[in-house]
Amino acid sequence: MISLFKDNSPAALKAKAKAAFDKTVELTSDSRNARSMRVRIALLSRAHLDKTFIEGAERTEVYLKQVTKAIVDQTERPPEPTASEYQKVETATDDIWVYVPQDYADAAFQIGSRYQRTDISAEHAIDSMQGLLDQLCMYELRLDESLEALQFLRDELAEQAAQEASDEEGAPPSEPSA
Repeated sequence: MISLFKDNSPAALKAKAKAAFDKTVELTSDSRNARSMRVRIALLSRAHLDKTFIEGAERTEVYLKQVTKAIVDQTERPPEPTASEYQKVETATDDIWVYVPQDYADAAFQIGSRYQRTDISAEHAIDSMQGLLDQLCMYELRLDESLEALQFLRDELAEQAAQEASDEEGAPPSEPSA
């Protein structure tokens, strides 16, 4: 029977997401079902961390503009943006809330922020996010294999490299220096 009084409020859905993460972390079994739960939470966590990285970059861009305006207007600086341990993630069937511990969310947000500020390169951002995701997968979820973080940025870099190689092939040969 379908419950007409199902609580689908964001707070309830967030609590459900945290409970799912915590339950998965506490699993001691290596059964097929337990592994399936670990992989599912790992995939959702990767989506959360990727989205938090993007949010860190986007909100930092807005923040820097607000700080510049505050300096020009000689007004108080806005508070720095922060990460949330919850993200709404799009799945094949619907959008769901996903939880990762605040430390992981903060780290992903800061990497995105540093990337936006050009404090770090795309390659360094990918390496840092990969290390963060590996840590979550291996130590929190006890998975042996790794997932790839920031696939969209990896694809963008590969596309740029292919375009540069294509441009070099089409360029006229350079004159030898005398």
